[in-house]
Amino acid sequence: MVTGVRVRVSCGHFVPGKGPRRAMDSKEMLDKRIALATSTDNMLGMVLDGALNHLGQAYGPAKVNAIRTQVMGDKTIRSFFWYPVSSLLKVARRLVDEPSLGLTCDEVMTGCGEHAFSSLLESPVGKMLARFGQGNPQALCANGPYAYTLAVSFGEREYTKTGERSADVVFTRDLFGPAFTVAVYRVAYKLVSNVDAIVTATVANDAGTDFIIHTRW
Repeated sequence: MVTGVRVRVSCGHFVPGKGPRRAMDSKEMLDKRIALATSTDNMLGMVLDGALNHLGQAYGPAKVNAIRTQVMGDKTIRSFFWYPVSSLLKVARRLVDEPSLGLTCDEVMTGCGEHAFSSLLESPVGKMLARFGQGNPQALCANGPYAYTLAVSFGEREYTKTGERSADVVFTRDLFGPAFTVAVYRVAYKLVSNVDAIVTATVANDAGTDFIIHTRW
């Protein structure tokens, strides 16, 4: 376990707890993550389905289904099958390019993160995580990296307790990116531990694959 973490912020993307909000994600960062994704970088169907269902409800099922078909074909998504993470990233990227919607990458990826976790929570993996974290935010955060390994095949995550009411998780080669992940943690703390945690991210590279999630409650 990591006992101390120091990461140099090389691209300047930082979302503070106070003051003006700055973007965590961008078109350029999303493009780089799409390029980095390989055929072995996969996500569970329930996570993908939760994110895509949200996109359809938020931005119009006809528009989102058309983009989804262009990217994925007419595949039926099954909860415990594995699907390329690039599918979600490409759908999100095309939505950001839709001039009629005027969306930012942060908006799209934040919504995906919120609803992806909500879907996962109904699964055996999510129920196990809920048992560990119910009323105990520190335990929830400590078990988060393990839960990730059951839902995705990419990236590494290291948890560090930074105080009685705070923690950091270092993400390496995470293809979802920081906006998605901040949303996952905010929703997890609220739904599982019933706390309104302050969750921020320090991004350490130009692709948004390496970052630290800081939480306090």
